[in-house]
Amino acid sequence: MRVRTVLVVTALLSSILGAVVAYLVLTVPNDIQAAALMKSARRQIAAGDNERARQSLSKIVQQYPRTDAAAAATVALASLNDSERKKLAAEVAALRSEAAARQKQIEGMAKRIDEIAARPIPQPVIVQAPAKKTTKRTTTKRRKH
Repeated sequence: MRVRTVLVVTALLSSILGAVVAYLVLTVPNDIQAAALMKSARRQIAAGDNERARQSLSKIVQQYPRTDAAAAATVALASLNDSERKKLAAEVAALRSEAAARQKQIEGMAKRIDEIAARPIPQPVIVQAPAKKTTKRTTTKRRKH
């Protein structure tokens, strides 16, 4: 009886150990690959290539969903979207202020045009030219050489 119990316990421990080994064999390469992709995505973000970084981060989340890198990629995607949203908001604010300044400039020009148009047209001043004096010219003969 004792031998049978030892065999059963040994079989259970072997099964558990086999399951752990199988789990590690199947998941560790995924973690390593996901971590490598995450490093690549961080380099792309640092280089300013947000589009490629977004693709890499999305690939991590889709292909390795149960890894720590997938959680980090999700956070990175959210912060990337947030920073781009803030950047776009700043650009929109700058464009709006520029448009407001141009609108003020246009209004100033329109006001000036209205002022010029409201002025009466100046009448031309006619100045009488002095009468020509007639003088008698003497003609001289030219010599031939």
